[in-house]
Amino acid sequence: MVRSAAPAVTAAAFLLGGQSFVSTPSQGLATAPVRGHGAVQTGPENVSALASALAAASVAGSAAHVAMARRSKVHRTAKASEPEEPAFDPKKECGVTLPLNYFDPLGFAKVGDREGFYNLRAAELKHGRVAMIAALGSVFAHSTRYPGFDKVPNGLQAVVTPPGTFGLIAVLALASALELTIFKQDPELEAGNFGDPAGFGQYLPEWRDRELNNCRMGMVSITGIIVAELVTGKDGWDQLTAPVGNLAVE
Repeated sequence: MVRSAAPAVTAAAFLLGGQSFVSTPSQGLATAPVRGHGAVQTGPENVSALASALAAASVAGSAAHVAMARRSKVHRTAKASEPEEPAFDPKKECGVTLPLNYFDPLGFAKVGDREGFYNLRAAELKHGRVAMIAALGSVFAHSTRYPGFDKVPNGLQAVVTPPGTFGLIAVLALASALELTIFKQDPELEAGNFGDPAGFGQYLPEWRDRELNNCRMGMVSITGIIVAELVTGKDGWDQLTAPVGNLAVE
């Protein structure tokens, strides 16, 4: 706008200044008429009107430029004053509960790394859910058998003794198929959120905290069951029912 207004200002100044060099007809003398078809008179009145029009255009252009500059400044000021989105903080996510509150001694979760935390939370929920099922199964499998698995031993020996091994392979195949189809993680939803098919309507922060705590307890439980069986040779049920005093002293 500054460049476009400058020629108008120059032209207006030139024309206004040029009026001082136009001779004014003396009183009593008539101006000679201009002959010829289509001739245009160039008297002082026409020059003054043209200069006034150019000056008005110049003023309008300058005003428009000032207005645009003000709007641009206001826009920049408003944009600069917009609050920035706070950095992602894993300490404000679900799972920060008593007694440990936020517990990440190895620093896996990073401030600002939302995608990395999403993957960690999805893995935590997945392993925790499997661990809860495994811990429950290690106890009830002591006295419960599916048809065809009557002679399969309890505990860890079940996964290395056919047909228990075949059953383990079938369970892993079924779990993989479900994970790739029905329970496929949607990146637009929270980690571990696969909807509410049962219609409980309890997908709330409180219940999410409870699930995370149960997942963590399940992982600790199945780890303890496996370690205890490796040491004592007793399955999950026998570990619960056998008195500690009856354990053999080595």
